[in-house]
Parts: sequence; C-alpha cells; structure tokens
Amino acid sequence: MDELSIEHCLQVLEDGWVGHLGVISEGEPYVAPISYVMVDGQVCFKTGPGRRAEAIRSSPRVCFETSHIDHSTGYWESVVVWGPAREITDDLQAQIVISALVSKYRPVMGSPLSPGPYDVGLVEPDILMAIPIETITGRSSGSFFHMSTRPGRL
Repeated sequence: MDELSIEHCLQVLEDGWVGHLGVISEGEPYVAPISYVMVDGQVCFKTGPGRRAEAIRSSPRVCFETSHIDHSTGYWESVVVWGPAREITDDLQAQIVISALVSKYRPVMGSPLSPGPYDVGLVEPDILMAIPIETITGRSSGSFFHMSTRPGRL
C-alpha cells in the first residue's frame, strides 16, 4: 500500500459521496454510512435524533472514513480522519452547510419532474454536525498492485 499526501487525502474527502462514521454507542463501536460535505476543512453532515446523535453527544471523539474504488482496475484509496464531532448551532454556519449539501447532492436528489426527495433543507428534528479534522491518514492499493491488497480478497 502507498501512503497518500495530506493534500491528496483532502481531495479524496472533497470528491467522496458516502462516508462511514465511527462512534462509541453505549460502550460499543458503531459505524454508519453518511452523506457528507467538506466545509471550512471540516466533515459536515445532517442526521436526526437517535443512536448516532446520542453517541456523539455522550462521546464526541469520532472517526470518519471514505473510499474510492476503481472497479475496472481494483485500485482503491481510503482516507480516515479523527476529531471531536460537534453540533452546528450557529444559523449562518448551518445555512452554509445545508447549501453545500444541496449543491453537492443535487444531481441525485430528483426534481419536481421526477420522483425522489427535492427539499433537503433543515427540518425540526434534523441535527447538523461538524467534525474538525485533528488527524488524517490515507492509503491506496499502491502502484505495485498486488492481489493481497484487492478489496474482497479471500
């Protein structure tokens, strides 16, 4: 495997569509997929009340991972960040994050002419979260791709 530069890690985060948020919930590890956006060097996402939000409130140190896989070659890149998640309560920052989420996911949200959700604004139970990046690491399958680094290997 090859290590990715911090700049490349940040680009993988910018380009990613789905990430995996790792939290501690009731003393146990819990990982959930999330849609996210990068705003001001932070991983930002929208969630609702429930296990994920409660876990973050009780133990804010989290990790987040996103990956890119080229299915035609098997080449992959993965980035992991750690930091203290926090709720976004400032109205201006919340508007910026919602706007960034809408802009990023607009191509897959549907339209008034096609089925699917169109209004992705913040509604009452929604919670916006941000993860300031304290630590970031990234790896790729490497330039000397080997069967042992291929995803799904036996």
